[in-house]
Amino acid sequence: MSGLSKILTGTALGAGLIAGYNYFMRLRKAQAELEIIPKASLYQLSWDGIIIRVDVLMKNPTKGSFTIKFPFVKIIHKDVVIGSSQAVNKNIKIPAFGEAMIEKIMVQIPVVSLFSITYTVIKSLFNKETVKVTVKTMTSIALGLTDVPFENETELTIKK
Repeated sequence: MSGLSKILTGTALGAGLIAGYNYFMRLRKAQAELEIIPKASLYQLSWDGIIIRVDVLMKNPTKGSFTIKFPFVKIIHKDVVIGSSQAVNKNIKIPAFGEAMIEKIMVQIPVVSLFSITYTVIKSLFNKETVKVTVKTMTSIALGLTDVPFENETELTIKK
């Protein structure tokens, strides 16, 4: 192997390492700075169950744009998952220093039995009491060659 080919090979490897390092630093920074702000409201209330509407604001305070998968939402009450949204295979582009609003994610919470925690939630809402729930939002961030999972939990109050 000649000296010139060794230099070119070393340069290519060094450039690849630098590009890979920069890529993963950008990936980590984007993941850490994606802000998710959910808003939950009562959409429908009946003794058959409830439907909660969740709107999710995704904020990107970084200079890099990226794509995320449509968020999957779980509603948790007293450490028990009482409902979840449908899984949707849809990509959402979030521009640099921009926002994306995902509206009308419907979470149906059926009454399973008279002794379920869902029944307690429905009873409280019919009595015009507030109910605290945790909204867990899950998505994945697509940054070039890889997808990175991202989760956020926010405690919200729902009232009739």
